[in-house]
Amino acid sequence: MRTSEHSQAVTVSRPAGDSIPLIISSPHSGRQYTPEFMAQVRLPLDVLRSGEDFHVDTLMASAPRYGVTVLSATFPRVMCDANRASLDLDPAMIMDAEQQTLRPTVKGLAGLGSIPGVVSGGRQLYASKLSMAETTSRLRRYWHPYHATLQALIDEKKAEHGFCVLLDMHSMPPGVDGSKADCVIGDRFGASSELEYVQALARSLLAEKLSVARNHPFAGGFITSFYGRPDESVSAIQLELNRALYVSRRAGGCNGINPRFGEKMEKVIATFAAFVRDRMQARASESMNHDPEGRGEVNVSGI
Repeated sequence: MRTSEHSQAVTVSRPAGDSIPLIISSPHSGRQYTPEFMAQVRLPLDVLRSGEDFHVDTLMASAPRYGVTVLSATFPRVMCDANRASLDLDPAMIMDAEQQTLRPTVKGLAGLGSIPGVVSGGRQLYASKLSMAETTSRLRRYWHPYHATLQALIDEKKAEHGFCVLLDMHSMPPGVDGSKADCVIGDRFGASSELEYVQALARSLLAEKLSVARNHPFAGGFITSFYGRPDESVSAIQLELNRALYVSRRAGGCNGINPRFGEKMEKVIATFAAFVRDRMQARASESMNHDPEGRGEVNVSGI
């Protein structure tokens, strides 16, 4: 059982019962392509959809059963990428760009900023430049509500439990940079999360016979680096899943989800949520007993 909250930009699914300080987010699985956007772009829908983290929101739909709060974008990545800084924009794609206010990164300059100019394979989205007004409007409608909601959820968990764990879920094509891993855990090389949560997530994936890499080829994007502040009791981890493991071809040329992989991911989420719940209960017990030295240390090998 769960309760859901919807807005133009996001869906929040909460546990019907007690919640734990674990949030799972999916900024790239939205698939509501507006008529206005479709009228602007030069590419067909099937090409646009290549930029989606295909149905990652479906893979994590069971999470509220285990006390987890889930945040999903409704908008597609090619319209607005919430895993980039808001001002990470390529001035060359905006006709009246206020260049002094923009902060493009290398990816932004390549057309992969908060308002992308290209889709996979470097294919150009637009036949002409966007206006600054259109760019600002999209950020206001999509990027800002996503991050306002995520920040509010993190603040809520910290206020209730004293800490928060954020798992930011994505998908990746097979063989990126020669990687053979089924899953890639990104923690910004140790900067965005306490190690015990990284190790617990790795154990839960390995238990389902999934191979795991850490920080290569993906160490975490804007969401992981911005919200991951272990010294402030917020751990953020990015998880990339190999799409070849779960996207299955169906009759008529449509794609679906391999149900066996869906079952694996539910077990992964349940196991990781149980670990976070255990840490929550341990912290509550320590607080009640006023015994900070009584905390049990997790002793596992690194990954």
